[in-house]
Amino acid sequence: MQPKEQIKCELMSWGKAVRNANSLSRLLKYSGYKIDIAVAIARGGFVPARILSDYLSIRNLTAIKVEHWGVAHTETEKAVLKYPLNADIKDKNVLLVDDITDTGDTLRVSLEYLKSFGPKEIRTAVLVHKTCSVITPDYFVRKVAKWKWIIFPWHIWEDLAGFIKKITDSGIRDEEDIRRELNQQYCIRIDIATVREILSEIIRLVESGR
Repeated sequence: MQPKEQIKCELMSWGKAVRNANSLSRLLKYSGYKIDIAVAIARGGFVPARILSDYLSIRNLTAIKVEHWGVAHTETEKAVLKYPLNADIKDKNVLLVDDITDTGDTLRVSLEYLKSFGPKEIRTAVLVHKTCSVITPDYFVRKVAKWKWIIFPWHIWEDLAGFIKKITDSGIRDEEDIRRELNQQYCIRIDIATVREILSEIIRLVESGR
């Protein structure tokens, strides 16, 4: 029998995420950086970028998509650009936004790509920075030195479904047993109703071929 996956996770609430975004906006405001346009790294950067654009009155907001992490701590081979930039950033001050730095590859690829468009300056901002990242963002609210998987509220359903599928694929089917394994393997505590609902969604996705 293969050893069970052991990943320490942290569920972040909507309230905490918004408070962190507010704190991040203050850091940006006090820095004096004049932002002409914000670019979100999809998909994790969508919500933080929108909140920052509200707090900082940024009217110009766009996005690119770079894929690296899959569902529930499943890493692809390397970060790659999937959807390109659709705005003019030449000679502009750009704020590049994501929710977190993990390996840092997503931020690195995004920076290299945006620099090719000739912006005046690019600064980076994330809510959570893991010190294992190859890049340190210009602005961040929280630093994580001891690695853990952060589950933000905008992808909680996706991650929980991924972890539960890993558990059921190992042969565990009972809802209470799944709930226990989530706690033991991933430090995730959720109610039985949520487990049941996610199981139904997994079945629906399998049946639809997704």
